[in-house]
Amino acid sequence: MKKFKVLSLVLIMIMALAIVADAGTTAVPTAKIYQGSASFPTFRVGPGKDANGVQVYSWTVTMVNATFDKNGRVINVYYDGLEVSTPNYDGASMPHFSGWPGTPGYNVSEHKEENAKVIGKSKNTDETIAAEVNGWKTKRERGATYGMNPANDWYKQIDFYQNFFKGKTVAEIEAWAAKNLSDLNGRPLKVPTETTKPEDKAKYEKLTVDEKAALADVVSGATMSLKDAHGDFIGALKKAYENRIEIEVPVQIGY
Repeated sequence: MKKFKVLSLVLIMIMALAIVADAGTTAVPTAKIYQGSASFPTFRVGPGKDANGVQVYSWTVTMVNATFDKNGRVINVYYDGLEVSTPNYDGASMPHFSGWPGTPGYNVSEHKEENAKVIGKSKNTDETIAAEVNGWKTKRERGATYGMNPANDWYKQIDFYQNFFKGKTVAEIEAWAAKNLSDLNGRPLKVPTETTKPEDKAKYEKLTVDEKAALADVVSGATMSLKDAHGDFIGALKKAYENRIEIEVPVQIGY
């Protein structure tokens, strides 16, 4: 009898351990979301020319990383950009590329807001070009020194757009842009004034009262272009969506 009781206790303990072990291997619920990233280059003849009349050239790579739900709606999006110009641009914080090592030098301008003079030619050696490239900073890294708007610089405005895009699909964002952005410069339309271009005024007047009110909320947070020579943010987001891959995120269940 004692042997039977001992055996019964052993079997009960084994069954209990098996239940615990099975509970430990139960699959954790997951939610399927999608992540995509992209870079989108744009090229610009400009901004402007130097004091000697030599053309400035620049290019920008818009970079984006985004997550989407199963219906394609933006869960989160993060933008940055790298803008680089020839060394004859006078912007103090602008990254430069003077040319391929061994090529003739390009004009170098002073870094000042007004009356910047050309102070020489770049020395395009392996060392000097490597130093330029290693010193490049993205627009976010440049922060308040970017110089677009002291009160609402680039990083603040792109943060606003990022938040505005949340909850929308790429198609919905494209549709919003088609109705609310200037066809001339890609900026959100504003209440027309005497200096407003006729094309922008006509487009603005087609909006409903509610659409104008919603657009005013956008303009209160950001006015920079979403598609011009400085970058194509919606195009980059669309490319990120096309590049998306499925990822699984553990879901915490409350008890």
